[in-house]
Order: sequence, then C-alpha cells, then structure tokens
Amino acid sequence: MTIFSLARWLAVCAAVSPLAVCHAQAPPPPVMVDADTTFGKLRLVDEVACGNPSDTHEFSEMPARASRVETLLGVRTRVLPNIGDAKYFAYRVGKGKNLQSGKAYVLAVTFPEDKARSLFIVNRGAESVRGVRTGNALGDVLHSYTNSNSESLAIPLSKKSRTWKNLFFLHDRFYELGLTSDEAGKPGKARGGKPSDGFWVAVTQSKATNDPTSNGAAAASIRLYEVVDEAKLTVPLRLPPAGLPRRHLFWREEMGDAVIEPEVAEERGVARRVDYYDLKARLMRFLGMNTFSKDLLEFGHNQGWDSGATNDWYNASRYPQLWGDIVGVAAKYNFDILPYYEYAGSVGQKGLGGQKRAMPLSGAKDYTHVSWTEGNNVDVTDPETLADAKKLLDATIIRYKAQARFVGAWFRPRPSQMPIGFADATLVRFAADANAGQLITRQQLQSDAALLARYHEWWFGKRQAFLLSLRNYLRGEGIADAAILFTPDASEPGRSLLGQHAIVSDTPALWEPILKDPAHSNLRVVSYAQTVAGNSHGEALTSPTPTWGQWEWQHADPQADAANYRKTSGVLLTYSFHPVYSVSSPAAFAPFRTATGLAAVQHFPLNERTLEKSLGYLASDTEYAGSFCMLPEARAMANGDPRYLGYLSASNFNRGFPEYVRAFNAAFLSLPALPSAVLPNAAPDPAVVVRMIKTPAHGTYFAIVNTGLTASKTIITLPVRGKITDATTGKIIANASGKLALTLYPCELRALHIK
Repeated sequence: MTIFSLARWLAVCAAVSPLAVCHAQAPPPPVMVDADTTFGKLRLVDEVACGNPSDTHEFSEMPARASRVETLLGVRTRVLPNIGDAKYFAYRVGKGKNLQSGKAYVLAVTFPEDKARSLFIVNRGAESVRGVRTGNALGDVLHSYTNSNSESLAIPLSKKSRTWKNLFFLHDRFYELGLTSDEAGKPGKARGGKPSDGFWVAVTQSKATNDPTSNGAAAASIRLYEVVDEAKLTVPLRLPPAGLPRRHLFWREEMGDAVIEPEVAEERGVARRVDYYDLKARLMRFLGMNTFSKDLLEFGHNQGWDSGATNDWYNASRYPQLWGDIVGVAAKYNFDILPYYEYAGSVGQKGLGGQKRAMPLSGAKDYTHVSWTEGNNVDVTDPETLADAKKLLDATIIRYKAQARFVGAWFRPRPSQMPIGFADATLVRFAADANAGQLITRQQLQSDAALLARYHEWWFGKRQAFLLSLRNYLRGEGIADAAILFTPDASEPGRSLLGQHAIVSDTPALWEPILKDPAHSNLRVVSYAQTVAGNSHGEALTSPTPTWGQWEWQHADPQADAANYRKTSGVLLTYSFHPVYSVSSPAAFAPFRTATGLAAVQHFPLNERTLEKSLGYLASDTEYAGSFCMLPEARAMANGDPRYLGYLSASNFNRGFPEYVRAFNAAFLSLPALPSAVLPNAAPDPAVVVRMIKTPAHGTYFAIVNTGLTASKTIITLPVRGKITDATTGKIIANASGKLALTLYPCELRALHIK
C-alpha cells in the first residue's frame, strides 16, 4: 500500500470512528489450512465444490451436458460417464484472488477411489497435464500413434476419497479454453490469461474405447492453496559420505518447451526463458531430485545452445545463450548436470548427419516409414562421427565445465538416427576389421544369415567402442568419472512385447469379452504372471526390433546388446521400463548391470492428441493413485537396484502424490551407489525385499522395499549388529540385536545404515 493510499484509508477511518481505529474494517487474515504432513500450513486461496450445481465458479464442459452429479462415497461428485468420445469439465479458479506469477501454489483435486477410474487433470496455470488411474483402469490410452504397452492390474481401492496434490509455479501467461490441437504453442497464438484472471482446471478423459474398464473421471472438489514459505518444502537430502559413489534422479521432457518457444514475449508462458528452468529447479528441490537434464538435441536439432555464428555445423538456435543460462541455474541449486542428446550427427547445412552415411541393407533411401526421422543419420563405424560427437560435447559440456558439476552425457538416438549401416564405405571397414580384408556385398549379407550375424556383432562392437571413446574424451577433458548413458530404445512408451500388441492383465478373463469389440481387433490379452515368469520384457529389450514390409526397423532401432557391457565401466545401456510387468523380473535387469551399476529409465507414453480437442494439443504421463504411484520404482529398486533412475516424460514433468515420491527419492539418494546383494530370508513377508550394501569404511547400508500391494508389518533380520540409523535423516531408530520391526506401506522404500 502506498503512503498516499494509506493516508486516504486512515482519513476514512477517522470519519467513521472518533478514535480513528479501524481494526474491524481491516482485511481478514488469510485462511491457513493444514494441508498434510508434506505441505504443512498453506493459505487456502480458492475452493470449488464440483458436486454442487450452484457453485459460482465459471464452469465449462465439452460436449454440452457431458458431466453429471452423483453421490459417491457419501459425497456429491461431478462425473464424466465413460461413454462415447473424449470429454471434460472445467472450472476457473483463483480469479481476483491476487495470484502472482512465479509463486508456488498447490492444486488439490479430490476424487472418489470407489471403482476403477482414469482421469487427466489439466492445469492451465502451469501448462501441465497429469493422468491418474485407480483399480484396473488403464490410464494410458489403448489407441494412439504408438502402442502404450497397456497393463490392467487389480490395484486395491481404498473405498475412500483420495486427494491428488500437485505443487506448481504459476506462469506469467497461460491459455484459455477453446484451442484447436494445432493452435497451442504456435506463433501468433497469444496466451491470453494472466494471474489476475485466474486459470482453468479441467478434469478430462479420452474416449471410452481407450480405457474400457474405467468408470469415468470424477472430482468432488478442486482447491487452490498458496505456499507461504517455499523453503520449508525442500527435501533435506542426506547423501552418502564423501568418497562413496552417489545415485542420480533426473527427467527429460518430450513436449515440455512449447511454453518458451515463441519469439513474442506475450505468446510465451514464461516471459524470460531461463526462468522456466528456474521453476523446474525449484520443483526438483521439492521432489528431492539431484540431477538436472535437458534435451540439447531433439530429433537431432539444436535446442538452445551456441553452435556457432553460421548454420554450417548445426542450424543456429534462436536463443543460443539459453543453455549457458540453464547451467548457471543448475549450479545455483547445486545440482549435477546430465545433458540429453538425440544425436543424428550434426544437422546444419554442411553437417555430417545430412550426408546420411548409414545405408539400409536393401540399399533403399530410408529405413522406416517415419519420414521426419529419416533426414539425418550417422554411421558409428565412421571415424568422422566420433570427431563430430566430440565437437558436440565440447560445445555443450567442456565449455561450461568450470561453471557447474557435469556427471556425463545421455544419448538416445531416435529411429534411423544411429542405425546399423551397410554403405559401401562401411562394408570396406568391416572387411578390414573382421573379414580378413575380403570385401562383401549387400547382396551377400542378405543371402547369408551367418555372415549377417557376424556383421551385426562387428557393428555392435563398433557402437560400444564409439561410446567408450566419448567416455574417455570427457574424462580426459576433466569431467571426473564421467559416464555415458545410452538409451537404445527410440520409442516413447518403451519396447513392446514381441508379437501382436498386448494388454497385460492379472485378470485376463475380464478382458477377453472386451477385446471382442471390433475397435480392439489388433489387441490380445496376456497373463501378467506368465509375462513376468517368462521374462518377456527382457526378451523384448534385447531382441531385434520387429519390422514389416520393405522397412528395416531391426536396423533403424538396434536392440540393447546389454550383455556386452557387463564388465564395462562408465558406459551404461539404459534399461527401459514403464508398466509394472517391466520391473517385476530380476532376470530382465541382470544383463544391463555394468561395472558402474545399472541405469533404468521410465518411458512414458505420450497419450498424444487423445483428449478433448478443444483443450488443444496435450501429451500426458499417467500414474497410479496414492502410494501405488511408486510401484514401478519400488519394484525397479527391489529387482534391479539402479544407480541412475530417469524419466522420459511426455510433457511438463511433475508428480501427483508427492508425499510418496519425496520419501522414495530421499531414501534412494541416501544409499551409496555400490553393488548390493539381496538377503533372501531377511523378511518373512515375501513381498518385502532387503538389499545389503557394504562399504569399505562407512559401515553397511540396507534398502528395504515393500513390493506388495498391501501394507506389511514385518520383522527384518539383519546380519550386522550395531546402532541402526535412518539413512535419510541420520536418526537412530534401534540398537540392532539382529531383529527390527517395521511397518511399510505399499511401495515404500526405507534406507537404513549400521556402522
């Protein structure tokens, strides 16, 4: 309040009261609400009663009368019946509530966990969308551009109301409703909403055939809270002592940067591009993550770093200073940095990638039908490819090594970008390296299976040598212990099971009549138990990519030759996972373990363009409700014990049940990244897995994971005596007599330390 306006206010008060005391007319204090143990006291900004037809908030739904009000679990609730096409209902929240861009808020949506349901929550204020699923609903859609690797499991229902909470930072500007899929993020389309206007929150779902077991999206209330003291929300990470190797948690967003793409500031969601990444760093502190990753190449193209003054090497970015600014942000928050590259060779006017030195075995122009990935590629057997890649690392890592802490580089070529090549020059190299100088032809390779197998073996060896050379280069340039992560899986949802597209279910009989619908003619249902017992996911990851017709997908997207890296240090092929079946077999993880440990990356399907079209272009991750949101990570920890745990997110990354995410992340990062051994008889509950990690001089750590779907009250038998401390807090919890009583909620990870 200015001095002038304060004087006027006092004058008015004096006219009303001879004592000039106006306490009775002062604005009421903010309403502080105890949100939960994660958030503590928050200021309630706004609240929508979705089940009240008389609620005064601005309301929209599409199509008209798409939703209805029902009483569920004793609460009036707005529901979208799971029939017909995609639909939504939405409310404008926070209008006239003094919202401020850049501030931290919490969006809370309460929904009934009475039946299997899927819902997507669209938050226009942060330009984000997240999916939630309960029971045996699919969440990820059945029918899209790609196979979502669908899974339907009988996840227990609480039969109570559940609240999805999401910390976010309000953008400077945001979209209203009524976009087309092609308008969002395009030049000339202003983000017209401002904080004073409030912003739209939509509850939406895809068409019924995309999720047949869902009983429809539903919400009883939407609340908006303001975070009064953001500093209190930072997870106090307690990392292993100096000298012990540490773990890494990170994400990369597939469709997350349209917010900052436009040239005109009024068309951007965040006016200063670097501020967008500062908001992400603040989210990382809240979620308890320690490693910052950003795509610097997307389908081979420059994503905001300085590649030089011309377009010869790479086409210059319109904002070449951005990456340097982001490095500064990561350094400010003391994060490790792991840049991400969809490398296809340099793609400038004179770049290596455009020369397409890798050729299909058939001699054709293209490997696949995906035209936008066929414009550039590299041949990893070509010495000039290594020189080109080193130059890329110079420009994006070595140049900034004095400013921040880099831990390596993460490469993930997309289809046909780093393929198995059969060009004449490549055949000459094979002859010199592995065929006693005898030249061969593509025709010979096509007709001689044994010769082709030997050629493949040679090529995979050359790919490994290429990655090892990049590791050595970074280490030689001062990036101590640099690691190269390589994701040999070009797909968004991760490798599909071999054979016809499948729904994996623990109740196949439920799906058999559903799949008789002609809409699902391309699908089959397979048993969850058989899928896990047969290590079907591990087989898919390490088998050649299926192909068809004249295409060469098996060469465009070469499989993980994981076994070749078992004794390798500093180069890790990442293990792709997403559905629960993909993390439930130790046998699937085993080939991917290296001398440095294991890297596992969760591939989220995009669910792209499958929601109501007037919401515009949307891509979304989905997760289970409550503690089950950590089910994939919990089983990955129990069965694989990754050192690097990453996420390939569909769009603007976030999590919806942060109390469980933060607890897992803090425990995960408190454990040293050293080899662990499963103690097979440590817990009488077979769902509880105990891993022991011995250190040379810092005692013994234990990772205890409840992989089950119910809480476990169990006795842990430990082979080491001494004081037991919680590794995440350092607090003593018991004097070890060999036994420890623990109560673990589903999917909980506990980290203990005995010294």
